[in-house]
Amino acid sequence: MRFFHPIAAIALLSTAQGHGTGAHYGILKLGGCMKAKHHEDHSLTGTLLNLSDDAVVQVSVSPDSLKDGEEATVEWFYETGYAASTSNWIGYYCSDDLASLEDTNYIDYRYVTSSEVSSSGGSFTTSIKSARSSFCEFRFFSSSYIKIGVSNAVEVTDAKTKVQHLHLALTSNNDEMRVSWTSGSNDAPKVYLSTTEDLKDAGVFEGDCHTYKQSDMCEEPATSEAGFVDPGWLCSAIVKNLEVDTEYFYQATSDGVNFSPPTSFLSAPPTNDPDYSFSFLVYGDMGTWSGDNGEASIATASISTAYVLNDNVRRVDHFGDISYARGISSTWDVWFDLIEPYASKVPYMITIGNHEYDHIEGTDPSGDNFRPSWFNGGTDSEGECSVPMYNRFTMPENDLSNSIYWYGFNYANVATLMLSSEHNMTVGSPQYTFVEETLAAIDRQVTPWVIVEFHRPMYNNEDYASDNEVSENIQLQMEELFVKHDVDLVLAGHYHSYLRSKRIYQDKADEDNGIYHFTIGSAGAALDDAGLVPKDWVETFSLEFGIGKISVANSTHMKWEFIENKENEDMGGVTDETWIVKRQG
Repeated sequence: MRFFHPIAAIALLSTAQGHGTGAHYGILKLGGCMKAKHHEDHSLTGTLLNLSDDAVVQVSVSPDSLKDGEEATVEWFYETGYAASTSNWIGYYCSDDLASLEDTNYIDYRYVTSSEVSSSGGSFTTSIKSARSSFCEFRFFSSSYIKIGVSNAVEVTDAKTKVQHLHLALTSNNDEMRVSWTSGSNDAPKVYLSTTEDLKDAGVFEGDCHTYKQSDMCEEPATSEAGFVDPGWLCSAIVKNLEVDTEYFYQATSDGVNFSPPTSFLSAPPTNDPDYSFSFLVYGDMGTWSGDNGEASIATASISTAYVLNDNVRRVDHFGDISYARGISSTWDVWFDLIEPYASKVPYMITIGNHEYDHIEGTDPSGDNFRPSWFNGGTDSEGECSVPMYNRFTMPENDLSNSIYWYGFNYANVATLMLSSEHNMTVGSPQYTFVEETLAAIDRQVTPWVIVEFHRPMYNNEDYASDNEVSENIQLQMEELFVKHDVDLVLAGHYHSYLRSKRIYQDKADEDNGIYHFTIGSAGAALDDAGLVPKDWVETFSLEFGIGKISVANSTHMKWEFIENKENEDMGGVTDETWIVKRQG
């Protein structure tokens, strides 16, 4: 059991989450714990036992001044006359003005344990994550929001200046890398880059910063959530003129005074070697969940970090349902803390999912709110309408791409198309035209492998009728185009499970004409419990948390592995693997 995980604020509670059929399960995860949206009292109820009018709980935090991410000790003592209960809970609050912060606007919370009830008090040590607020405190409650104790305030001395949430992304040029970060300042965003660890003779690359407001989103509850946390300044800079396959050390700053810790990345491989060998990770549906099955989201981050640091994994592809913030803005801070150890080392390439994008009212940055009768997205983003994701990520662009929604890139000998299953793919649509022209332009002698990634799969055998209808319509729109251009592999999430298929064409196993379709929606969100529809193209199906790893051996052979998030195994456990071999002729 834990409270505020040192990588990200992951609390001790756990819950089930729906996978995206448009149903809302009434529970949202905030800072790693669960918050009942619009019904806070529902998740924080209990019976107050023997509380006299003057009974209080004394709460204190030490030290009372620290830097963001440093540890503090929280202690409390029950005064005589108060009989503690496991319905007591402690809320964590941060603000520049704590006195004006409502009790419902907590960042995280935890219930007291049975052992803490039976003693004279309790304590825990936690990492203080302030979301760029200058002060934090802990409030002690009985059932619901009856407040019976408040700690001293902790000053977070670098709240406005800390550089955090470092993550990398490829650009449309192979000799570049985009470095992005978050800070409370936007005075002078720059990245310092060198081939030496001491950053001597570092080149300086100027960047820019922007932010977004709650009013930029398009629907409730995101537009009215009482606990909206300012996202800070979202900064990035492109470092240029990189040599291929070269280690570069870098630091980012927003003010020229406060810097991120130095770290490094390996620049992109050459794009003219069809037999180049490298590996990368793929998954969808991560979020910030903890609790069951080895703390699934934490395990995904931990295992991914281990592969990046120890196994020469060169990039990570995350195809939708990213943080599952769904209007709870502080969850984005938690999620970026979680992925920073590896997203700061390799490009973290994303595409949109239903829980970032889908909405009914208002407009969004994509300019294309496609809602045919067969689509079941509804209000799955809880009003975010992709605004946080659009502002926090920048992906490669060309004349036919559309920001984070659909784009493509070549990395070594693999061409990857990142698409949006939430947007129009019909013939003649902007996204269809992008796919058609991009696939036709790939030189398969130089770039033999083609992978397509989007959130919702074209093929899955779980028995979700409305989702299956969406998949069937994506098949009608995209399958012939993919087959015509000999796409090797289609990757997706959305279903919280793992599926590896045989080659499929027109819903039948077809080794001569078909394409492999793998679902890896098992990176953190609670696993599905639907029945299965018999299909002749199913090779392997699993309801286990895990991620995928692709190892390109050469121009004709590519190895696939499913790495299960096994508890107490730093690099997980490979439970399914196969070779994808190019068809002859």
